[in-house]
Amino acid sequence: MPDQYSKRAQLAVAVVLLMSVFAVCTLAGYYSLVEREIRASEAIVMDEDRFTGIRALLPARGTIGYLSDTGGIARNPKAYYLTQYYLAPLVVAEDPEHDLVIANFVSPSAIATLAAARGLTVEHDFTNGVALLSRRTR
Repeated sequence: MPDQYSKRAQLAVAVVLLMSVFAVCTLAGYYSLVEREIRASEAIVMDEDRFTGIRALLPARGTIGYLSDTGGIARNPKAYYLTQYYLAPLVVAEDPEHDLVIANFVSPSAIATLAAARGLTVEHDFTNGVALLSRRTR
């Protein structure tokens, strides 16, 4: 029995080992991607929970305005579109020129200041960055 394998057999073993390394790297990348997607979806569910209280105060259908301290749809489209998704079938217009306006703020303490600057009153502040604003007087 010879001690040395043929070059062809050594090459075949090297190719199999290389393919195994590629398979392990692909699997690790897949699990990393799945884990990232799971964390992202958990963040969306947590964000949706901020809007549960306001749904009861809103009409079932119609159009309401949107106000944010992050620059609105131009600077933070994800927050705007997620708000639209959470409150569907209600249409969330990207401007605060409506009788009812949703405030979606990163800084909850800025809601009253920015609302007053736009001529809006805070109808209900949920203390989590979400508030219902209106143009009507209390």
